[in-house]
Amino acid sequence: MEQKVTQNNAKSIIEAYVGKKLEAMRDNPDRETRNLVDLALGLSAGRFQKHFLSIAHSMLEDESSPYYVLIHDAIKNVGTANILKFGMNIGYNSFTAGANTIRKLEKERGYNIPWVITFYVDDKSFSEEFYAEAIKQGKKLGIYTYVFFCESIPEKLTEIFDDETECAFILFSDAENIGKGILTQASEIKNLMLCVKYSESATEVCEQLRRDKALYSLWYEYVENPMCEKLLNSADELHPIMTFFVKENDDYIGYNDVYSEVCNLRDTRIAASAPMEFTGTCRMVDEIISDDACIAVFDETGKLISVENSGRDCNFRNQPLTEIFEMCYPKAVK
Repeated sequence: MEQKVTQNNAKSIIEAYVGKKLEAMRDNPDRETRNLVDLALGLSAGRFQKHFLSIAHSMLEDESSPYYVLIHDAIKNVGTANILKFGMNIGYNSFTAGANTIRKLEKERGYNIPWVITFYVDDKSFSEEFYAEAIKQGKKLGIYTYVFFCESIPEKLTEIFDDETECAFILFSDAENIGKGILTQASEIKNLMLCVKYSESATEVCEQLRRDKALYSLWYEYVENPMCEKLLNSADELHPIMTFFVKENDDYIGYNDVYSEVCNLRDTRIAASAPMEFTGTCRMVDEIISDDACIAVFDETGKLISVENSGRDCNFRNQPLTEIFEMCYPKAVK
């Protein structure tokens, strides 16, 4: 109990400080961003924080860095509360407090715990109680980031986002399936980043999200190596925070070449928006947090689909996450 109180106090202090800095960035975004990164780097203790902040520090040393354009645009056109809430839920709850819990439990139990869980959902098979329960179980394991891929977005999904205020949610969908309900709510759900699939229909959706100061990104689905730089330049016209490349067919293999290309573009490109290859990034973060990289992805029926050649039929709808992870993600023998 005492440790939890101490963590809550630390989070409150950090959140108040970051909130002030975000407001100050409106007047001097370049200087305040560098100051915030420098301070965070000096105070960071975890492996992931040091890794990420060192990259950010290196990028921002160049005063002509295109990421200053991204920062200026975000500070001006995304709600401060949205940036703060989503950022704290990812940066502190997932990458700091959550990562500490994951490392501690992995050492005690001998199996891997992913830092993020991805759900594929559809309207027909969606049941709020299953997902709400899975997230409650996940938080006890240190998991505070959840990704949803939706062909059609269940109405009750936003109720989960509202209830789980300490979690960060990333919702991927086609522009055509993002109805007025989620569009009008997107800026009000501070712990949500909405990811819109790039298409002709994406322009109108992104323009409304931008008017409402919502936090949003874009994504492309690829089969083989796409023309990443050309696609990124097109995506930048819609002002996303990030642009994700997502491997088609849920096979979670064959992404390495695209991941390498996107990492290179993130360091060298002149256009603004942070490019990410989805699977490679999820695995990279997990490997930094706990050495062994693992990802957990469940299909629309609740079945785990991200374990290669496991031959196991694991389903979060009728099994606890601890049982699934123990069975499917044993720690590697050193």
